Amino acid sequence: MALPPRVFWALEDLAVRWGCAPADIVGWATEGIIEIVVSIGLVHCCGTEPLVGLVAVCAEDIMPLFRRNRPGPKACLVWRIRQQGTGAWKVITDPAQGVAIEVDDLLVTAKTAQRFEDEYDPLHRVHVSPGRSSRHDWEGMLQALMIRLFEHGLPESQAELVAEGQEWFVAHAKDGSVPDESQIRRKLSPIWRALKKPQ
Repeated sequence: MALPPRVFWALEDLAVRWGCAPADIVGWATEGIIEIVVSIGLVHCCGTEPLVGLVAVCAEDIMPLFRRNRPGPKACLVWRIRQQGTGAWKVITDPAQGVAIEVDDLLVTAKTAQRFEDEYDPLHRVHVSPGRSSRHDWEGMLQALMIRLFEHGLPESQAELVAEGQEWFVAHAKDGSVPDESQIRRKLSPIWRALKKPQ
């Protein structure tokens, strides 16, 4: 029997997976592009019920842990937290000094990481040197799908659009090499979301 899916990524492991520095992920968190969480013991926040367990941390509070020009401290104090899925930061009042957080405490949920990968495709960045073409003809596939959208409109679901992209590769791949469904979905997900976004 297979193990259940991963639930969390440690921040440093995720940086290795995406080929970036942990400080980059923290920077994206300051822009609201990704959410970093930690598990904390019981704390009290001004005017709210006590909080415990998984909470999002404010990226600006943990930036001292990720200094690029010299080694950072092993821990820092955070004062602002919020429950996952909410937008309002809460200020910790007890303990009065905040909560000490170490680098190893910082996590990104697997669902958050997957959404990021679907949108930004950090796993399949293609670096093409001059005079060398990519293994797959992504441009040709996208052109074919744009014509299809122009002539017939959007399919019922993103899965259908991905399937049509895969069929195009099967029909046109010169060496029989076809990207897997997840690669195609990562390429098409941002387009699908833009097309389905209410005007």
